[in-house]
Amino acid sequence: AVNINARGLRSKTSGLVVVLLPDIANPFFSVLLQGIEEQARSHDMSVLIGDTGVDRAIAENYWRLLEGQRADGIILLNGFLPFHPARRAADYPIVVVSERIGGVDAPFVGIDNVAAAFDAVSHLARLGHTRIAHISGPAENVLTAERRAGYRKAVEAHGLDEWPEAIQPGEFSIRAGRAATGRLLGLRARPTAIFTANDEIAIGAIMEAKAQGLRVPHDLSVVGFDDIEMGQICDPALTTVYQPRREMGRKALETLARWVEAPGRRPADILLDYKLAVRDSAMPPAAR
Repeated sequence: AVNINARGLRSKTSGLVVVLLPDIANPFFSVLLQGIEEQARSHDMSVLIGDTGVDRAIAENYWRLLEGQRADGIILLNGFLPFHPARRAADYPIVVVSERIGGVDAPFVGIDNVAAAFDAVSHLARLGHTRIAHISGPAENVLTAERRAGYRKAVEAHGLDEWPEAIQPGEFSIRAGRAATGRLLGLRARPTAIFTANDEIAIGAIMEAKAQGLRVPHDLSVVGFDDIEMGQICDPALTTVYQPRREMGRKALETLARWVEAPGRRPADILLDYKLAVRDSAMPPAAR
């Protein structure tokens, strides 16, 4: 265990890193947090996790640890700054992970979400699907916008069908996936495939399709995003975009540690590789 008080006597650092995330129950974050914790131990650091939701007041309470020099830095997974935007993020040891924060000059660790979404939809297009719907995440979320942009880019590049209900609003949840899929399956000309903004939505889409008597992927193909464990064991196993979440966590902590050790030198952004994990939830569309 790290003795923070003893460390403080030896140096000007506390050895404490604060990690802020929007929903500790979201399975996306578990492996990422493991990577952060593993790398923290190699730097003789401790990790304090803050579950902020979208409440800026909670985030500001954690920020005061850094401002009061009781923490060395903050890793942000929640998509917003924990302090008033008049302050410059570049003046503090802050690393942004997975979800970019607009206008913030802080090191970023993540993947190219636009390119990954483009590749996921392109996979469905190569299978022969032309009527592909998209279920998005929360309206104001950066990941929602980036993955929707990748979807639209693929629709244009492959000359896929466009119709008013093709993009369905949603949240990053199974419930939202079921609701949006219900709306899509109620259309006179329903899609043959759905690309979702995360895996929980995709699992909800599969559940709703089955509830309505459809077979996945024979009657409806589904592709997700993130590659969480639930997607690997659902029936059928989910084709999805794999994100290197453990490596993302490790790189985030390593980036923060370098900044703490050399405060005047802002670390560079890190863009990690993704890949399409092809499993059993997508196949060529059935003849109609």
